[in-house]
Amino acid sequence: MEMKIHTIKHALIVDDSATMRMLISMSIRKIMDSIRITEAESGLTALAQMKQQDFDLVFTDMQMPEMDGGGLIRRIREHVSKDLPVIIITTQGEEHSRDLGLSKGADGYLTKPVNTHELRETVMKYLGRN
Repeated sequence: MEMKIHTIKHALIVDDSATMRMLISMSIRKIMDSIRITEAESGLTALAQMKQQDFDLVFTDMQMPEMDGGGLIRRIREHVSKDLPVIIITTQGEEHSRDLGLSKGADGYLTKPVNTHELRETVMKYLGRN
């Protein structure tokens, strides 16, 4: 009999708004209850955490102090992983930011306020498989 090994997935949520991080975190836990979630308030903090832990998915805001989402995505692609899925979370009016993030190597984007159906599809696309 074949045994399946279930690995717990680990997501990183990067946003300077504690409220936004909490809302995204709660929404993801409703989709996938066995997920580990780490939060970071800036791109610099996120990079420091990536040196200490492995992540399966990153959600990042684009407008942040210290290092914006575009800088974070560029650094992830250059120094962490070319394959780590990175999803931009941005307001609808920030088309330029979304385009910049995608040009730096992001895998997709969600708009604020985050639509739970779109978030579910994104989480399942990148983390739904074992």
